[in-house]
Amino acid sequence: MTIGATNDNTMTLCMKFLLLVASVALGAALKRQPLNGQWTATGGDAEIVIPDATVPGGIFSDLMKHNDIADIFYGYGDSNYSWVGLSDWTYASEFEVDDSLLAHNVIYLVCEGLDTFATIYINDVEVGSSQNMFVRYEFDVKDQLKVGTNSIEVKFISAVNKAKALAEDPSNEYVVPPECPDDAYHGICHANRIRKMQASFSWDWGPAFASVGIWKDIYLEGLKNGVIDYVVATTQQNPEGDVWYLTVTTYLNAGDLGPISGYLYVGIIVDDKSVTTSDPFDTPYNPETGEILTFKFYEDEVTPWWPNGYGSQTLYNVSVRYEGEREYDETSVRIGFRNVELVQEELDQGLSFYFKVNGHPIFAKGANEIPISVLPERGQDKDTIERLMQSARDVNMNMLRVWGGGVYESDYFYDLADEYGILIWQDFMFACALYPTDDAYLENVVAEVRHQVKRLASHPSVVVWAGNNENEGALAQNWYDTQDNFDQFKKDYIKLYVDTIGAEVLRILPNATFITSSPTNGAKSVEDDYVSNNPGDPLYGDVHFYDYSSDSWSPSTFPIPRFASEYGYQSLPSIEAWLTATDNLDDLKPDSAFLMDRQHHPDGNQQNLDLIGQQLPLPDPSSENYAEALVYFSQIHQAQAIKTETEHYRSFKGRVNEEGKGYTMGALFWQLNDVWVAPTWSGIDYSGRWKMLHYQALYFYYHMIITGTLTDQTLEVFAVLDDLQVPDVTVKALVHIYKWDSLEPLVAVEYPVTLDPLKAVLVTTIDAATALTTAGCGSDYNEAKTNCFFHLHLLDENNNHLVPFNHVFPEKLKNSNLADPNVKIDSITPLDDVGEVFEVVVSTDAVALFVWLDSHDIRGRFSENGFLHVLPTKTVIFTADDLTTLDDLTASLTVTHLRDPAYM
Repeated sequence: MTIGATNDNTMTLCMKFLLLVASVALGAALKRQPLNGQWTATGGDAEIVIPDATVPGGIFSDLMKHNDIADIFYGYGDSNYSWVGLSDWTYASEFEVDDSLLAHNVIYLVCEGLDTFATIYINDVEVGSSQNMFVRYEFDVKDQLKVGTNSIEVKFISAVNKAKALAEDPSNEYVVPPECPDDAYHGICHANRIRKMQASFSWDWGPAFASVGIWKDIYLEGLKNGVIDYVVATTQQNPEGDVWYLTVTTYLNAGDLGPISGYLYVGIIVDDKSVTTSDPFDTPYNPETGEILTFKFYEDEVTPWWPNGYGSQTLYNVSVRYEGEREYDETSVRIGFRNVELVQEELDQGLSFYFKVNGHPIFAKGANEIPISVLPERGQDKDTIERLMQSARDVNMNMLRVWGGGVYESDYFYDLADEYGILIWQDFMFACALYPTDDAYLENVVAEVRHQVKRLASHPSVVVWAGNNENEGALAQNWYDTQDNFDQFKKDYIKLYVDTIGAEVLRILPNATFITSSPTNGAKSVEDDYVSNNPGDPLYGDVHFYDYSSDSWSPSTFPIPRFASEYGYQSLPSIEAWLTATDNLDDLKPDSAFLMDRQHHPDGNQQNLDLIGQQLPLPDPSSENYAEALVYFSQIHQAQAIKTETEHYRSFKGRVNEEGKGYTMGALFWQLNDVWVAPTWSGIDYSGRWKMLHYQALYFYYHMIITGTLTDQTLEVFAVLDDLQVPDVTVKALVHIYKWDSLEPLVAVEYPVTLDPLKAVLVTTIDAATALTTAGCGSDYNEAKTNCFFHLHLLDENNNHLVPFNHVFPEKLKNSNLADPNVKIDSITPLDDVGEVFEVVVSTDAVALFVWLDSHDIRGRFSENGFLHVLPTKTVIFTADDLTTLDDLTASLTVTHLRDPAYM
């Protein structure tokens, strides 16, 4: 049934809806009884008893709270407490049941999340079991319940032992690799055998904590007619763009009660008018397809939803009510009117690969998100999620990739993505491995896909579904020595990702954007029977790129892809974060036992030193400030490397080189967040503090940038605009040449440039040798490039700065004749009466690089940080997380820079 918002019957339907709602006031709402709260947990070799375990929760959190184990994130906790994941654990509780609940025809025990292998007992009778932490389980327990006090037990067996048993089952016809992670991960084997967060068993950025527990809500649900299990509401625009269709599919469940009968009512308020429709079940309800109702709106009746930076994020509530003969159930979802296409058009060479939202090409800017926490229950914490999502939005990100080795995040995570305009690239939870394809495993996967797709599909932020992380590449490039059995593993690959996951996604969401892997050649991979020889071909699809030996500050190191969905470099987290994991800063020496244990990337510590040493003078290991210096230098290297690589990708927006490479339309660096304190690729450390990288993202993801690429003494300057509201605007590009020891530019050259929101614009090409020597930087280029650098601006017609300043270093900084500036904090001034916002003025007498303000134990955020200082004074705003005093902030605040004598 389709209804239009301007239909003459709108008011009549509204009245009918209100009258029908009133008419069921005598009926009963479907009854739900929470079982969350305090339970008793028991287990382990010592028969530990935790009388106040928390549900939802997890055994690691409960053991720490009860002081049965110390902080697992401190010291060598991942090694000391591996026994927890090897143990079996039981969660038990009692609850009351009254006559009104038992009067229902069906009573479900609903488990939103069980991690992972559990058997559930009600009053000592087994009622069900789980084998997938990503599935919602419903068990009919009516026959096991009684009036009065009832007992429940959830008995978990070790996922580690279960995975091992599955891998060693003698009925297996062949090994499914990899059996174990690299030794550097300090990990657990056989993660690919079970449907559990793969990173629970370790990764190269995280520890192995094989979590156990009831990690999401658990409750009883009584029904007499039926219950709404899911509502999937999606929007689609007609080809002409003047009509929107809203399709609402409601999935009902009546257990063994027989055919579902009754009425379904769906309503939405648009332009202050309530639009509703109803549908009687004239034909038997089909649980596979659900009950489908469609609305039609003209373009001027609704406000479209846009990604961050491209427009507003208008959301609408869709209310759904099911009424049976004796009972009703109701729920709602929020939707945004948006249309998304993954465009793969033929080019002179290869295919394009970019997203159109509401008919407009979008340059995806963002990062890869790993689990909010390695302990799944802590990943539900709303404050942590909100800080992380705000941090993404506030540095101009418009896309996050939910990576396939973690979890499908909480409802709140996707709610905030909707509100903040953060597009979600959603991987299914398969990563860096091959997987079984026996019937039992595939049945498990189908249940997972059905639950997660129906749970997440209404979110306007979710725009693409990817079958896995890097598994096409793993198979094509023989990562796990599968070449001798390639045909079998390719058959398994297609069976899992195409015939099972992809088919199930498209059955539920016929208009969904689904790709089998990341990276992939997209349509070319499909043409190649889903496994291309080189799934990272820059002329197709998306690429992942890592290089830990080449010049990380040179654009020539990086590929020119259609879409860069992973790339990154490591750095160390803040000293304050480290002090939550160790009390000895000598532990931060790269060859210390502690740092070697925390570094899970093979040879990672030496790679980091080598990469820093390519660009900067390494700090002296004998210095008393060595730990602080190493943290600071590592963050400089990471920030500048990711900045260089990201601006390189943005400079190829809408253009190609002579090899047909370019039309780059996405840059998602690895990685956004952390799950513990360690050397990782994150921009935000485990304590929630922004590293220099995340502060730099504010600049390199700005909607308008000016950037320069220096190759063989030729400097190309580009201007890039990602803004639909400011098309074809003419601005002035200003190129300065500065000497390191002066705050007055030697040269200032102005270029008019008309920005184009669809492509990067070449502003000018400069002979760097001629420019620098003519400016007086030196008698020849080799000398001149050590004394000076290029500084870039964009100005409007009134000479107001439009974008963050940018820079191009013609020589490695370790070889440059840098000045020794006197950088200091001149003043700190409160900007309110409550101690939240402060103005900080920083001064310098020469060019200062990577000026870093640190408030240490006073948590907060600076408006800018890690900046290049070319003015006598610079004003930065500090916003404290918690109210503080001027005296406390003054005592805590410090400033440093690249030539700080304390680090030399």
